[in-house]
Amino acid sequence: MAVAQLDLKSIWSGGQTYAEWMAAVKNPHMRAEMDRFEKEIEIPEPVVQKIKSLKRAVNVIAIIEDWCGDVRRNAPVLAKLCALNPEKLKLKCVDKETKPDLMVRYMTNAAEAIPIFVFFTDTFVEIGNWGPRPNECKRLIARGKAAGRIDDAREKIHDFYANDKHQSAIAELCALIDIATAEAV
Repeated sequence: MAVAQLDLKSIWSGGQTYAEWMAAVKNPHMRAEMDRFEKEIEIPEPVVQKIKSLKRAVNVIAIIEDWCGDVRRNAPVLAKLCALNPEKLKLKCVDKETKPDLMVRYMTNAAEAIPIFVFFTDTFVEIGNWGPRPNECKRLIARGKAAGRIDDAREKIHDFYANDKHQSAIAELCALIDIATAEAV
């Protein structure tokens, strides 16, 4: 079965800003959790300066839903990075449920795991995607599944998040921003 070709630029253009998406979050607990995560995110000063000095635009589609714990934890990280330079780091949010053809394209290990953040250059060349969680968490889940101990893996992920304080997500997202803004190989 072939995957249908998608007009990703149109999907991005039709997406919501993060503020619009957040305004539509109906569950007060989920909204409060995202607000709490956003407040605790500390972006290192060298990252702040790098984002503020971007010369080329980066367009990002965030495939998200507010019921997902990984979305509530990681979407505020991307949003906070984008808020540092909204003219060059442009984020649009798309609900997973409203775009099943988009979600199929970005499945993780044959599952519709979210969030997925898809990065494009200023000329809308897709350069990569991130999600649904930092690489170390993906490794822990894979090991937990292989060992038949997924609950242990989830506990380790909880500990990882508590100790990492969003720094792995920041670094991994910045690596994709670097690629999208590259001026040379």
